[in-house]
Order: sequence, then structure tokens, then C-alpha cells
Amino acid sequence: MNIIFSSRTRLLVAIFISTLLSLPTHATETGSSHNLFYLNKLDDSSFFVGRANLVTREGFSDTFFGYIDANYRYKLSDPWALEVGYRHAFLELGNNWREEYRPMLSLYWQGKLFSGKFSNRHRIEWRYFEGNAKDRQRYRNESVWTSQHSVTGYQLTPFIEEEFFYDITDSELNSNWLTLGVSKYWRKGKKGSIKLKLGYRLQSQKFNGAWENRHMLVTGISILSFD
Repeated sequence: MNIIFSSRTRLLVAIFISTLLSLPTHATETGSSHNLFYLNKLDDSSFFVGRANLVTREGFSDTFFGYIDANYRYKLSDPWALEVGYRHAFLELGNNWREEYRPMLSLYWQGKLFSGKFSNRHRIEWRYFEGNAKDRQRYRNESVWTSQHSVTGYQLTPFIEEEFFYDITDSELNSNWLTLGVSKYWRKGKKGSIKLKLGYRLQSQKFNGAWENRHMLVTGISILSFD
């Protein structure tokens, strides 16, 4: 079974690896992030978008974070789209779970780069916490490149994701996610599709002025409905 990568795909992989090696390694942990994405077309310009997520640490032994959200996406003139929504999140702190209430506003752009699909998302989050925690605002920027060419006999499609987090409240860049993986359509048709995702993420976060890393297994299921 031959694996064939284009020269541009190899270049992007090389950039990913060199960036990964250049990041600080003050401490490392392991964990996983499991994602569900659902998109339902309402009309030619409108979509319902829902997401759910569970995150573990210490490998797979401790599920400590999760969220579920609901969003309305409106397609502007190509290639732009606007999305407004709400996310409800849960974080384990000691023996208790703290809830977070998170309205969100996002702007999407989608086009092509290096013979692949490229998208960029700008998101503002207003984060309100249960209890005495300080409420915050955060900006997130995510870029995703997906190859238009599949590899191996299993028809796997490579992708690269880069997302950074800027805390507006404290004026600080405090998190970065760099992800490399493959996706595969389990089912694809005119009325909808189901896509599976598997990847590795180097998740870097700033604590008390020092960067700490977590090696993450990333899985995902995307369900798209156009009926």
C-alpha cells in the first residue's frame, strides 16, 4: 500500500514539525479531546450548528472538562459567514464542577491555499463563571488547512489546525493549539455526510508566566445535514 504526499503537503508537515520542536517544553502532560460537530442547513443562507466536547487529562483517566453549545450561522457574501451562539461549559475543580456561561460571536472566511481548503475563524467569547471567579473576555483565532488529496488505500485526508487564544481581560496571549491529523468520510451524499477525525495536538498553555505543554489525542465526528 503506497502513501503518496504532494510536495506542498510535505512542506506543510515540515513546517508543523519544526514549529512543534521550537515550542517551549517546561512541562508535559497527556490527555485527549473528543468532539462532536453537527450542522443542519435551514435554508440557502442559514444553518444551525451544534458542538459537544469532552476532555481528559492524565491520559484517559480523568475527564475534567466538557461543553455543549448551540449556534446560528448566516452565510454572508462569499467567502464570509457570521455565527452567533451560546456555549455551556463544565470544569472539574477539586471534588466539584464549576459551570461557565459563554455567549460567542464568530466570523468565518473560507478559500483555498496550496491546492487545499483553507479556513480562518475569528471568535469573541464572553465568559461568565459560577461562583467567585472573575468574568473574562477572550479572542480566539483558528486556521485550518485540509488537503484536497487523500492518502493510502483508506482514503484518509490530511489536515493541519492552528489556534491561538488571547485573553482580552488580562491583555495576554495564554494558549496555543497545534494539531495534525487525518479525516475520512464514513458516509457522503447530497443530503448529508458523516466524517471522522483523528489527530495529535500539542496544547500549550501559560501558567504563572511559564508555558506548559500537553500531548493530546484528538477524535471527532462531524454530521452534516443538507436535507
